[in-house]
Amino acid sequence: MNVQLHQKAALVTGSTYGFGEAICLALARAGAHVFIHTFHDESKANIIGEEIQKKGGKASIIMNPLETPRDATRMMRQVINTCGKLDILVNQGDQKVSSQLASVSPDVWVDDVESAVNTVFLSSQAAVWHMVDHKQGCIINISSSGSITGDGGISHATSNSMLNAMTKGLAREFKDKGIRVLALLPPPFHLIDDTEQIKETVAHMTVFLSTSYGSFTDGAAIMLDGGESAG
Repeated sequence: MNVQLHQKAALVTGSTYGFGEAICLALARAGAHVFIHTFHDESKANIIGEEIQKKGGKASIIMNPLETPRDATRMMRQVINTCGKLDILVNQGDQKVSSQLASVSPDVWVDDVESAVNTVFLSSQAAVWHMVDHKQGCIINISSSGSITGDGGISHATSNSMLNAMTKGLAREFKDKGIRVLALLPPPFHLIDDTEQIKETVAHMTVFLSTSYGSFTDGAAIMLDGGESAG
């Protein structure tokens, strides 16, 4: 199987933590021009970009807080000004660590859930209309198996359940406009002891779904937890 993304533009939000680096490297190996978004860690983003360029890939850095529609529009403009299009959007929101009902305050609860979901909403909203104009695009949301199992704490489980629902809603809204929207559900990152294997799994699945081989997959929330949720 020859998986290629040559002449494709891919934006990965939240690239500097979690599964972001592995996803960026895999997309670049497949031939995509990768836009490495970071909320604030420009030095880490530069390291990822340099690694891609050393291997002959194309990478650009975007540092953006992604807190408002204006932020999202500015981020998208950087992609369009460089490549003229966006083919692939990978959303990795801010995944909060475990919290317990008795110890979390209402303000922190709301902030944890909103921050995890709003960045995905803002980036998708900014990207999708450009994809509609080009009649093609793929959005992949990095969710969590905790949305199904409850692992990772109530904020983590709740925000990722919302992300799964958003994924299905977007897939339904744009299924006739050439845009596919999917979610990948690896285990909660902060609970994984050995992250390398699951990082590679998430990265390779992201690349596969971004190509024509994944063209008949839409609206799915795909579990990547090694069968743990199967019982």
